[in-house]
Amino acid sequence: MKNNKKYDSWYIPGKFFNQDYLNLYKKFLTKKRTRKEVDFIEEVLNLKKGMNILDLACGYGRHAIELAKRGYKVTGQDVNGFFLEEAEKEAKKEKINITWIEGDMRKIPYKNEFDVVLSLFTSFGYLETDDDHQEVISELAKALKKNGLFFLDVHNREEFIRHSSFKEKKKLPDGSVMVIKQDFDFITGKINECRTWIKKNQKDEEYFLSFRQFTLIELINMCQKSGLIFRESFGDYQGKPLILDSRRSILITKKSN
Repeated sequence: MKNNKKYDSWYIPGKFFNQDYLNLYKKFLTKKRTRKEVDFIEEVLNLKKGMNILDLACGYGRHAIELAKRGYKVTGQDVNGFFLEEAEKEAKKEKINITWIEGDMRKIPYKNEFDVVLSLFTSFGYLETDDDHQEVISELAKALKKNGLFFLDVHNREEFIRHSSFKEKKKLPDGSVMVIKQDFDFITGKINECRTWIKKNQKDEEYFLSFRQFTLIELINMCQKSGLIFRESFGDYQGKPLILDSRRSILITKKSN
């Protein structure tokens, strides 16, 4: 099977994750939603004030900032320097201290440092190969203290692929239109997506996305290879069990040594 080059490294800064992304997604990723998600993380992980937390692929810092406001020591790592600049501006407004690191998630510059590592909002699965993703888990496992916890939040593969092959047109809040074409590749296990953003009096913009959809057992096995033992799973941020129709797949594992 030939590799489709247009999907290669689609996640690098400026391709999809840019100012347009922020303008669009901040309307949906509200502070209220973020607070509820952090409420659940605090409860299910039984967090204690002062714990050391790594938000991996932290984006523009919405979870990292909320956690820091609640008294945790937070580090945010992301490959996108533009997003980190936005995160730092917001953290300064809130008068909180967070360590921001610009870097690929396959290289985490810490060892036995964190009580918790978070990977949220389907930021896991973007890389080209399964070996790349295994490397991420090995790196974050290395960065965890003994008995440290890894909290992973991704799309629920079983629910997502049932609705993955489609073409739809969405009207966005600013009046522009997004045309989305999406298909699931059974050979690679990836969702391949083309988004055409049609703006008034502007040239259409085209984005290509490709992300690996892992089953829960695949994720558990990948974690086990790196010394992270399954603790529990959920289907949403309300603590409901993971079922076929769950929108999210939340996995919690614990470092064994």
